[in-house]
Amino acid sequence: MRITSKGEQVYRFNQVFFQKKAHKNYKDTTDQLKKIIKSFFIFNISFFSLFFVEIISFIILFPIFDSSTLLALLLAGIFLTAFTYFVLLFYFQSKKNEQIVALKDRFIKVCKRALSIPIGSAEHHLTIALASLKLSENLSKLENIIPKILLFTKKISSFFLKQDIFKFKELLLTAAIDEHLEQLKLTPTDLEVHASLANIYTNLSSLYLNAKTNVFFSNIAQSHLNQKYEACITSNLEEFKILNDYAPNDPWIHLQLAMSYNKLNLKKEQIKEYEIIYKLCPNDNNVLFKLGALYFETKRNSKGLRIYEELLMRSFKDASKLLTYYGAYKTQEIFSEPV
Repeated sequence: MRITSKGEQVYRFNQVFFQKKAHKNYKDTTDQLKKIIKSFFIFNISFFSLFFVEIISFIILFPIFDSSTLLALLLAGIFLTAFTYFVLLFYFQSKKNEQIVALKDRFIKVCKRALSIPIGSAEHHLTIALASLKLSENLSKLENIIPKILLFTKKISSFFLKQDIFKFKELLLTAAIDEHLEQLKLTPTDLEVHASLANIYTNLSSLYLNAKTNVFFSNIAQSHLNQKYEACITSNLEEFKILNDYAPNDPWIHLQLAMSYNKLNLKKEQIKEYEIIYKLCPNDNNVLFKLGALYFETKRNSKGLRIYEELLMRSFKDASKLLTYYGAYKTQEIFSEPV
């Protein structure tokens, strides 16, 4: 594994697979998910339209019709439409969930079939896991497949769109975790696999964290979501404890942990890791710059200014950019206060 200049993780994987075969599988899977979401939306909007027409007709015709029989028939039609809708809703909701699970299974199966690397090789499992991760990251584009004017509340948006995308992302990431666990049964001390697994746990934790605010769930589902989030955090930290035990003085290990904390918006923990990295790599100006930025973002201005002076003494070309973080928290606090 190596780290790019942008700080991204690059694990062992089959590059030919991603260059020639993965993108077609991404497109086919995404198109199928679009069809599932759109068909469920059309089903609901059709019944809502019919129900709306029946209600309007009843309101308009109520003062006109003298016959109570006709009004009773019209009212019965409304109740029949509602009853039929809820019966079919239960069926289509269950069918949709089955289709989403089947779509995930098909995606993994196609990926495995396209790989020439045998099962049991770390490259095989890491490639499948990375394919699942990349697809989950690309699914945010699907939120535009239904006109936003029709998704005018959080509940409606979640019901028609966000819950399905969330569920599919969750399935992909848990499948990626399963791939890692299968590999760890064969090579339990492979640090690269442990690091890759920790990265997946971080992404799954971020998914749960974002879902708390962006996706509507019932109180029971919200409680279950919190439990999943806490379990992911625990598993993630456990993986890095393993890495730290095997290589306590490896700056790369602490960098991975720092990036995981960054994704979870845990600034104080991130600072601790960068302080360790700086002790291990005292001549790395980029690490020192990042540490200074974090000090400013967490109101530790004196430490941030000391780092700024240190970078100036080292003639670091981006030293002046560090001051853009100075006082950033104050601006955020001012604009976050209610007027």
